[in-house]
Amino acid sequence: MRRLIAWLWLIPVPLTFGFDLLTGTGWPVIAGTVLAAAAVLPILVRIHAGRTPSRALWIAVLGLLVSLGFVAIAATLSLTVLWLSLITLALLGRFGARPRASVTMAVLALANITVAGMLPDGLIFGLVSTIVIIVAISIGLMQRFTDRSLVERRATAAEAERRRIATELHDVIAHEITGIVVLAQAAGRSDNAQLTSTALGRIEASGTRALDEIRRLVSETRTEAASRTPIADGPQALRDRVESFGDRAQIAIDVGAIDDEAVWPVLDRVLVETLTNVRRHAGPDAPVTVQVTASEDAPRTLQMSVRNGPGTGGIGTGSGTGLSSLRERVSHLGGTIEAGPERDGWTVRTCLPLTTKGDDR
Repeated sequence: MRRLIAWLWLIPVPLTFGFDLLTGTGWPVIAGTVLAAAAVLPILVRIHAGRTPSRALWIAVLGLLVSLGFVAIAATLSLTVLWLSLITLALLGRFGARPRASVTMAVLALANITVAGMLPDGLIFGLVSTIVIIVAISIGLMQRFTDRSLVERRATAAEAERRRIATELHDVIAHEITGIVVLAQAAGRSDNAQLTSTALGRIEASGTRALDEIRRLVSETRTEAASRTPIADGPQALRDRVESFGDRAQIAIDVGAIDDEAVWPVLDRVLVETLTNVRRHAGPDAPVTVQVTASEDAPRTLQMSVRNGPGTGGIGTGSGTGLSSLRERVSHLGGTIEAGPERDGWTVRTCLPLTTKGDDR
C-alpha cells in the first residue's frame, strides 16, 4: 500500500496531458506539452524508482525550461508542464542537498512563476503558481528529513543489535571459555590421569555448550528474534550456578515467597559474571560466599552479595565489559550494583526492587 501511494503522482499526468491536447491553442503549447511528457516524464519515473541517479534531475529541469519556453510563446497554460515542474521541484527538495541543486530549484521555480505571470490575469496565476511551488518544495524537504531520520533509525537499530550480540557473547560464551581455560591449565599442571580425564570431559561439555549458544545466537540474529529467553526462573538456578563452581562455593537464600519473576534472570546473569571474574582473577580455588536476602533498609527489595576470598590466581585481567553490561541489566529493573574490595577479598552487591520501574502498586 505504501508503495502504491508513493506513485499516486502519476495519476494526474494522463488527465492533464489529454486536457492540454484538447484545449491547446496553437502548436507551441502542444509542442511544450508533448516535449514534457516524452522527455521529462520518463526521467522522473526512473529517478523515483531508483533506477537513475538523482543528479539526472538537471536533464529534467532543462527539458522543462524548454517546454516552458514554448508555453510562453503561446501565452497560455500547460497543466502537464506545471505538474511535472512541481514533481521535479519536490524531487529536488528531497534529493538535492548540494548548493547547485538549490540554484536549479530556484531557476525552475522562477521560470514557472514568470510564465504564469505572462498569462491573462497573470497576477492571479503567478500567485497561485507561487503557492503550489512552495508546497511542492516543502513536501520534498519533508521527504528528505524523513529519509534522513529513517537512515538514523536503521543505524541506531544496527548498533543496538551489535551491542546485544556483544553482551550475549560476553555473558554466556566468555563464561564457558574462561572455565575451559582454567580446566586446561589444571589438567596441564597435573600428573593425575583421572584428574586430567575429568578436566577434559568438563572442557568438552563447556565447549559444546558454548557452541550451542553461538548457534542459537546466530539463529536469533537471522530471524530477528528478541533478546534471549531468560534462563532462570527461581532461586534454584542460583544454587545450580554456585554448585557448578566447585566445593569452595556456598550459597544461602532467605527471601521467602517472591512474586516477581523478572529478578531471577538478572540475578543469574550477575552471578554468572561474578563467578567468571572470580575464576579469572582469584582462581578456581578461591572461597566464594553468596547470600540472597530481603533488604532490611528498603521494603520489597532483594539483595544478593557475592564475596570471594584470595586464591592462587587466575588467568588474567578482563576488559570491564561485563560489569558495564551488568549495570545496564540491573538498572532496567531500577536496581543498583556495587563492586569493590572488602576484607581481603572482593564483594559484588546487587539490589533489585521487587517491582519494576513505573509500577504503581
